[in-house]
Amino acid sequence: MTRLEGTLPQSIATGRRRAIDAVASLPAWAAVLLVWTGGRLVSTLWLALAYPLMARSQPENAIWGNEHGFLRFLTSWDGQYYEQISLHGYPTTLPLDAAGHVAQNAWAFLPAFPFTIRLLTVSTGLPFDVGAPAVAVIAGFVAALLLHRLVRERAGDAAAMWAVFFFTCGPLSFLLQVGYAESTFLALTFGALLALEHRRYGLLTLLGVAAAFTRPGALALPLTLGVVALIRLVQLRRGSVRVLDGFPLGELLRVVGAGVAMVAAGLAWPFVAAHVTGQPDAYLATEMSWWVNFIGRVDFMPLTPWFLTTAKWLGVGGVMIVIGLLVGYPVWLLRRSTRRLGTTTLVFSGAYALYVFAVSLPMASTPRLLMPLAPLLGSPELVAKPWMRWTLVTCAVLGQPVLVAVLWLLGPP
Repeated sequence: MTRLEGTLPQSIATGRRRAIDAVASLPAWAAVLLVWTGGRLVSTLWLALAYPLMARSQPENAIWGNEHGFLRFLTSWDGQYYEQISLHGYPTTLPLDAAGHVAQNAWAFLPAFPFTIRLLTVSTGLPFDVGAPAVAVIAGFVAALLLHRLVRERAGDAAAMWAVFFFTCGPLSFLLQVGYAESTFLALTFGALLALEHRRYGLLTLLGVAAAFTRPGALALPLTLGVVALIRLVQLRRGSVRVLDGFPLGELLRVVGAGVAMVAAGLAWPFVAAHVTGQPDAYLATEMSWWVNFIGRVDFMPLTPWFLTTAKWLGVGGVMIVIGLLVGYPVWLLRRSTRRLGTTTLVFSGAYALYVFAVSLPMASTPRLLMPLAPLLGSPELVAKPWMRWTLVTCAVLGQPVLVAVLWLLGPP
């Protein structure tokens, strides 16, 4: 081995350490912005490489309407529904399939994201396929900032930056710049969790209500609030917290008010759909129309979709996998190292996972639905050991082009 060959790995390692130290020396917002920008450039590269493949393989009107173009590509799949809502609102009559059942339609998508784009496009004259990615990118950067602060306050700067890196450069990070509501929902959710951490219940209510009209899953926030409040009350009763950390009557009333408001908002959309369409089960029937291709036409019952799906496709083995996840995930959350992320993050991680398990099918969109669990990426268990960090970095770098191909070319995420 020549001298050059011997010093090359050391030079690479030294350069890598210097790059990491340079990022760490920046103000938090600048470091997050740098990582976020790098992530968006990488995602744009992969999407740009995928675009001509889609343009050649998909017929007109298949996923992106009559007009081809890269920005139209970024607002394809579910983006078409958001565009319909932004331009025309929701249908007053539900579409039916050949058998007379409710077909897929815009009522499955909540209004905050498309109406925000509507405000932008009306005020600026920008078209939807410019406004939607723009809103997504801005909201995604806000989500990254809030994620950094949420993790840093409990697990420290290093864990927070690694969480931001995996969030903004990971396999699913391309979704943070396409015409989906993910970025907006994540920003509202992380902001709500920070508000809960600091007991700012008015802000929590505002963000939680907005999240409830952005994407399904916001009911995990009032559940988190209730569990965190109960934990504090039990600790107070046992004398394990200081008196100042207890619940004055005024704070208790604010907690109850915030919880009631967020629950009401989280349950409101089915009633809105029923009122506008005149069909009591308009929202549920619309959601169930997406299930037909996976498990057939079934009646909805909470806590059963994962069992139904795995039993259909994998048999008894699939059911055992689900049971293993139901046991293993809580055990992992309760490990000492994971608990360093704080009670609020851990309770929300359990509550949101419960929501996903209770009401959704395990399918291509499941990884996207799990993006609000991003604070767990700052777990010391994942980022404390170099081999684990670089394993995750490798998965992030190699996983994104795979998921762009699988979830954006072959089918909707």
